[in-house]
Amino acid sequence: MNWSNTQLAELNYFCNSTRSRVPRHFHCYAFSDQIETIIDFFFYYSIMEFQVKDIKDFFKTFRISKPRSDGLRNPSPRQIVQALDRMKNVQRAGEDRYQILSPSDWFLAPYADELRYGYEKGYVQYFMEEHTC
Repeated sequence: MNWSNTQLAELNYFCNSTRSRVPRHFHCYAFSDQIETIIDFFFYYSIMEFQVKDIKDFFKTFRISKPRSDGLRNPSPRQIVQALDRMKNVQRAGEDRYQILSPSDWFLAPYADELRYGYEKGYVQYFMEEHTC
């Protein structure tokens, strides 16, 4: 999946910044909540179909750490598929493809509000500089 520099900065701010007002940092979410939030990110950025590989790439691109130990989280395709198959807002669109039916009820407005806050304080711009060097 190709993210723009702006999207990379926004997602890095939300997922990795200690300045984000998110109550728990993304890496501390339960795995199923991380997958659901990633699906919501896709929806927010108008990505309506995705592959399991796109989710694996998300963890790698944004360097999501393991919640209670050193290292980065590297979920297996099987773990991702199991989480996706339990979700009500996605459906299979092929062997390795999924389609997003709707975002989570709780996600869009708080994410947009958090981004607005991050831009006002200059936190997102900090991550933008990181991706334009």
